[in-house]
Amino acid sequence: MTVSFLDGEVIFFRLTDVGRSIDLSKVATIIPAIPDKKIIKTKNTPSYVDFPEPLIIEITQSISTELKSFHNITIYIKVYSDGVISLIARLLFTDFPHNELHTLKKIRFKTTEGEFQINNFLKYHHNKILKQIRDYIEDEGFIFGETEHEKYTIFCLTNGISDPKEFLQKEKNYFSTLLNGENPNLELSQDQINQTLDHTFSFLKNDLGIFDFERAILIDQNSDYEDILLATEIANFQLLELRTLDKLLDRRLTIAEEDLRNFYFKSRSFLRRSKRKVGRLIRLHYDLLFLLENIENVSKLIGDYYLAQIYRHLADLFQLKQWSDSIRHRLETLENIYNFTQSSINERFLLFVEILLTFIFIMEFILLLLDFFL
Repeated sequence: MTVSFLDGEVIFFRLTDVGRSIDLSKVATIIPAIPDKKIIKTKNTPSYVDFPEPLIIEITQSISTELKSFHNITIYIKVYSDGVISLIARLLFTDFPHNELHTLKKIRFKTTEGEFQINNFLKYHHNKILKQIRDYIEDEGFIFGETEHEKYTIFCLTNGISDPKEFLQKEKNYFSTLLNGENPNLELSQDQINQTLDHTFSFLKNDLGIFDFERAILIDQNSDYEDILLATEIANFQLLELRTLDKLLDRRLTIAEEDLRNFYFKSRSFLRRSKRKVGRLIRLHYDLLFLLENIENVSKLIGDYYLAQIYRHLADLFQLKQWSDSIRHRLETLENIYNFTQSSINERFLLFVEILLTFIFIMEFILLLLDFFL
């Protein structure tokens, strides 16, 4: 097999949900972050595309490894008001063998802060920023014991490939295993190879993109893919937030089931607390609906724009619509449970009032009779 030595970078995303929201105005007073208002208009991306604007810190560090292909790493730390911390590490390489791309996540490198592999490097910076901004995170109801996070890796190849489609066809088994996260020596079936590689995206003759559930490959000699990186981050952002809402609803439905049981078996103590619980549920219901609307509307890519095609492909891969539909259905279920309970409480209260009025009427009648006969 002929080995090609390539230039490019590998980009690691790590997005973590740390709470309901983050006060960016206060965060900006304690860390050297600036609003990320970078407007990217490449590959006919529409100018009106509206992405969230987090605070961002950019740090470039020199690294030392046993390999000569690596010289520095840049990490972007983004803090979103929606309660998400996004870390993006970009590891540049030169003259790196194409059939060793799968080893990049295991490469050990040294910075002024210590020795790392990429996962530990991202965790280190996540914990560092989280410690600094923890006081400005609203996390009520969003703490699950273990934080939710999403990871995604993009291999960007910028030099050494003159015909991306021909190169992809020639190395189809290796790139299929790379995208699937499998051992490169594994002989995949032709069906699996086709399923992985058949859906490609190209804007120019010399660029190409392939996206899988956890990894992607971008080939572009012009290194013109910043908008694609942003769309990929946003799709992962949406998936993370939808999974977090789903987990929150799991907890709430469990509580609702317990409340329903209490209504029938411990009704006295439950009735005393029911009004407060229903009030909290109403606030929660609208809070979650507001969050869901924000997530669904975080990027509206209309028409047949190249970026929109990629975003829709990622949305299909991540099943974002199915997640949204499931959450809406469960919100309705939760609302119906408490509506039923509240209706039953109201009926019981009306019955109690009727009995009380009847009792008063009977007592008044008895008193009238006694007064008449006495």
